[in-house]
Amino acid sequence: MKEKSVPTETDWTLDSIRRFWNYHGQKPQVDSEYFSFQVGDALLNLLRRVRAFSEQWTVLDFGCGPGFLLERFLAIGNKCYGFDFSNGTVDRVNSKFSGHSNWSGAVSSSSLPISYHQNFFDLVTCMETLEHLLDDMLPTTLNEIHRLLKPQGIAFFTTPANEDLSASHVYCPFCDHEFHKIQHVRSFTQKDISDLLSAHGFKVIYCEAIDLFELQKNKKVTKHNVARSVKYYMNRFLDVVNPIAAQDPRYRMPRCSTGPNLCVVAEKV
Repeated sequence: MKEKSVPTETDWTLDSIRRFWNYHGQKPQVDSEYFSFQVGDALLNLLRRVRAFSEQWTVLDFGCGPGFLLERFLAIGNKCYGFDFSNGTVDRVNSKFSGHSNWSGAVSSSSLPISYHQNFFDLVTCMETLEHLLDDMLPTTLNEIHRLLKPQGIAFFTTPANEDLSASHVYCPFCDHEFHKIQHVRSFTQKDISDLLSAHGFKVIYCEAIDLFELQKNKKVTKHNVARSVKYYMNRFLDVVNPIAAQDPRYRMPRCSTGPNLCVVAEKV
């Protein structure tokens, strides 16, 4: 019997990560696969319902990708900045928003800290980024976001909830290696990420695994989304007539169906 071959799991490096995302970041045909393209309205909706957002705030999208979330902030008047480890992606974002009056530019770097001043931003978003970071990059990234935020500034993180990484592995027959198809290297539970943020100078306001698609702006009811739409409108109604206060009474705990998107709103302390 022929012995079964066991592929080697890829050891990602900063260089291979940059090459991976430079490649994908310059392919407009995969834009629809980006998380903030799919649920950008929902992300903004969630921040508003937590009461952790203002149109007057200065915003940094840390790990901005092609800028789909930044588009939403720019459209409502926020002054916006971007950062990404992929220089190819940053070139694309700067070209895309070059004529917008509230666009202040994006930068790329292979190391931290980056060029922005400390205590500068009211809000730093970090969407689907932490799960891509190598062990030595994770603490430095959280320290950098903390440095960039104003005192009591808001950090907004999303990551897959308790993801089974091996379920999304793909195989390369040319080098006999396997790797996560979109370069995830770690998975988080609610406790994992809450403890991690608390250890890096943040007070967690909201940390829930939810269905972000339920919060999307387009709520046209069809036979395919009746259940999700009914839950959305019912939760919105309940949040108005009987809002749930967070532990910090300045904020709210919006109702939303349980789902695969781990969303965390935290305040710099």
